[in-house]
Amino acid sequence: MNCLDYRRILLSGEGETETMRAHRMSCVACAELLEEHAAFEAELRGVLEVPVNARLADRLLEALPAAGALEAPRHGRRRFLAAAAVAAGAVGLGLYAWRGRDDPMAMACIDFVMKDETKSIMMGAMPRAEAVRMLADSLPVERLDGIGKVMHIAPCPFQGGTAYHVVLMVPQDKVTLLVMPDTAMPARVRATHDGMYASVVPLRKGSVGIVGASAAVVDSVAGALRA
Repeated sequence: MNCLDYRRILLSGEGETETMRAHRMSCVACAELLEEHAAFEAELRGVLEVPVNARLADRLLEALPAAGALEAPRHGRRRFLAAAAVAAGAVGLGLYAWRGRDDPMAMACIDFVMKDETKSIMMGAMPRAEAVRMLADSLPVERLDGIGKVMHIAPCPFQGGTAYHVVLMVPQDKVTLLVMPDTAMPARVRATHDGMYASVVPLRKGSVGIVGASAAVVDSVAGALRA
């Protein structure tokens, strides 16, 4: 068990195994990850616990096709359907956009995070002044500073060219960015695999891939970076 395996399994929602626990007990980084993950899950549950207005329940029920099975017991079923619809509105509709959109470029971004991110970080970061200069025409570093805390920037080989690997801490989680100044994308594409989500969005020059363990966080960062 290594740190990458621990993160991948934990964020896939499978829960912590004994092997994972043994690793965490001797790894400060993974212990912090588990604590942050638990806090995020608790916050997410709190957001989803939305009181259902009675009038909203009526409107949701009326919007459903008429069927005899919906008639009794009407009061209890009404509340259940309303609560389910509210939850779907908060989570399901957001995740629906990710289904059936496994674009090869977005999948390549996930593959980089799973296989090559640790090696890229170990190679060291480039000087900030150089990063500011190299990304000025595609994704200015100052723009990243307005979204979160830049932890790492370095060039890396990617898809036969050079991308700039950025580790960005946002309030909700960590995301990985792959800035590709020479790779233009006509429209946004997505992919999801093994508990990870990726979105590639066009920039004024080139494109950027965003990878994270939360679809909502990836969507939020993609929206902030979209040209």
